[in-house]
Amino acid sequence: MLKTLRMTVRHKSGTSKGSLFEHQDRLPSLPVPPLSKTLERYKRSIQPYYVRGASDPEYLRYCSVIDDFAKTQGPKLQQKLEQFASDKRNWLSHWWDDYAYLTYRDPVSPFVSYFFHHKELNSKIGKDQVTKAACLASKALDFMEAIEKETLEPELIKNNPFCMESFKWMFNNCRVPEPDRDANPRFSPEQNRYMIVIANNRFYKLLHHVDGERVGLADLAANIQAIRTHSDTLPPVKNAVGALTSTNRDVWATNYAELAKSPVNKQSLRAIQASSFVLCLDDDYPTTIEQQSRNAWHGNGTNRWFDKPVQFFVSRNGTSGFLGEHSKMDGTPTLRMNDWLVRELEKMQPPEDTYSTPLFRELQFDVSPKTQTAIEDAKASFDKTVNALDLRVWQFHGLGKSHIKLFKASPDAFIQMLIQLAYYKYTGTVRPTYESASTRKYFAGRTETCRSVSNESLHFVRTWEDVSATKEQKIAAFRNAASAHVEYITAASDGRGVDRHLFGLAQMCEEEKHDFFKDPIFAYSSYWYLSTSQLSSEQFNGYGWAPVVPEGLGLAYMVNNDWLHVNVTVFKNNQLGLEADKMVYYLGLAARELKEALASENLKAKL
Repeated sequence: MLKTLRMTVRHKSGTSKGSLFEHQDRLPSLPVPPLSKTLERYKRSIQPYYVRGASDPEYLRYCSVIDDFAKTQGPKLQQKLEQFASDKRNWLSHWWDDYAYLTYRDPVSPFVSYFFHHKELNSKIGKDQVTKAACLASKALDFMEAIEKETLEPELIKNNPFCMESFKWMFNNCRVPEPDRDANPRFSPEQNRYMIVIANNRFYKLLHHVDGERVGLADLAANIQAIRTHSDTLPPVKNAVGALTSTNRDVWATNYAELAKSPVNKQSLRAIQASSFVLCLDDDYPTTIEQQSRNAWHGNGTNRWFDKPVQFFVSRNGTSGFLGEHSKMDGTPTLRMNDWLVRELEKMQPPEDTYSTPLFRELQFDVSPKTQTAIEDAKASFDKTVNALDLRVWQFHGLGKSHIKLFKASPDAFIQMLIQLAYYKYTGTVRPTYESASTRKYFAGRTETCRSVSNESLHFVRTWEDVSATKEQKIAAFRNAASAHVEYITAASDGRGVDRHLFGLAQMCEEEKHDFFKDPIFAYSSYWYLSTSQLSSEQFNGYGWAPVVPEGLGLAYMVNNDWLHVNVTVFKNNQLGLEADKMVYYLGLAARELKEALASENLKAKL
């Protein structure tokens, strides 16, 4: 359960800090699981992909390979990994940010970044672009200052503290393109008291502090209105430099080097990178959930700076959202911020119109012919990329966390099994499925993989689709599958999953890797045809990201009190012939069947 933002009192001396990081020193280090336990769990996780399961000859052959690894190379790698981890609080963090993000070369949007779209507000704040933008920015500054002063309340889950280190990377941070591996520097908040506002592809530096004092809401609104007016009265920008951030990272690194040759550009680039955050004033009027989610996911590709970890946007009709660059921070910290922001917007009153001293200036760019060509290429590449992707939003009202708990089921396990059932109804098979499990109970913890497909989930979907199976058999199969899922995700959150451990062992290998790593099932079982994760908020009507493999589905879901949400993304014309519309249909079919069966069981129990 998310906790609301709480500010603690600061002493008059101005030197005291709050409690945000008070638990950091006592957080446990990320463990290295026992090799035998990981290999045992791994064996079970791959059984569903063999025709005859545990008795399949190919499975038995590979098990002998695993057993040989457990006696030969495995113990050596395990010892080296344990030694490597012995003086580190989080051994995985030594590699993870680079491996998963900073060395990734495809465009960060739409392929890595994640979005939230805020629910619509039926008020002047909710329907006026400038007012909404000013209120969002003001509350974002409150959140930013709560982190700086450490007065943001630390997160406790069942009285256990969660690591708060990633909050340090939320503001005054930016990804910077470099060949092969991007940089991600932090900048001093005290020396960079401004935000970047983007309007009509123009970039403005807007001060939010002057002489050490916060700019008030009315003055923020007046300056954002002035930026809106200024950008609307000028001719269209011929060279939208924001488009360059939408490209392949090595392409962007080359174009960045060209752009940075100019002292003027270098100064403007640095201003964007060091800013607190980015606020985009969009020109569109998205109305449907799909339109709003599309705009949140990638926008038009030019009125953005995709390298910033905190980027808000507000459309002409007042709809708003957030896009997060992923390299230093997962979704839970920004979920907390955005959930709180929207709650606060509902309580606010619009600022009064006022005259304000201009606190902004437009950043200038000196665009060479080479960069001009690169911008046009980037725009064409962006259009081709996003047009190759489909997005549909599935929402199911009348079934949510409150109902699922009455069914005596874990809400997360319920929707994971719902997804498995929908995919099986659609395709007649099961495929490797990733669910993100948080390891923030450990210092610098980020995520571990929960492998959602199990022997129990396979038995469940087969039983459910078996017309000869009784309702009692179907429900029993569902409950066994849900229990197995709860066991795995609990283990993964404890750092006892298989994927990160096997990754660490592979990093320790200086000789030729054992056949254990080379078997086709090793790669297949972590080829995420279904990429799933839950971040739930009653304050959002959209949340999502891209599929992670060409034949896959991106399935971002929310389990709210009385409704379910799944954002479905898929490549058009993929090799498996998957379509977002059809996955949405089968999600609805599976949800109705599960709800009806479990509700009838509840009724029977009461009778």
